[in-house]
Amino acid sequence: MRSWRRWWHRESTVPLRAPRLDGSTWPGHDPGARSGFEAATTHRLGLDAAFTPEAHDVADLVVARLVPHLDFAASVDDLPHTIDLLRSATRIGAGLGLVDARRRPGRDRMRAEVAGALVEAEHDLPPLTPPLARLVRYLLHAGHHVARLGPETVDLLEADLTGSIPD
Repeated sequence: MRSWRRWWHRESTVPLRAPRLDGSTWPGHDPGARSGFEAATTHRLGLDAAFTPEAHDVADLVVARLVPHLDFAASVDDLPHTIDLLRSATRIGAGLGLVDARRRPGRDRMRAEVAGALVEAEHDLPPLTPPLARLVRYLLHAGHHVARLGPETVDLLEADLTGSIPD
């Protein structure tokens, strides 16, 4: 049984790291990521924020700059739906980033319940093939990252995807 004192003083933030396609920086893997009521509530707030103009702007920027560098297969008929799925995931991540930024956890930290909310957002998705699920998770994380740190961070994410060094 966990003691109340130890639970109460549990770390409330996890490192804010740039998303990677291999998933190595996915905040949901961090042992400090929280699940439960706080994560569920934050997930709901992030879904609400995903419909704001700010989240749409982040999603439009991220999708326009990063999706052309992603390797995925879709038939001609499925391509518009796949792009919509990728844009929606980015927008949800951006909504969570906007919610996270309101509490100002620090430029290099994210709130632990936001990390858990990103996991909940991933679990809310329909069943996807593993390659597409990996890209959707990446874009959830990228949307959060750009919403938290600003549009200039998309240059670094694009450079990471292309293997180039930004100017």
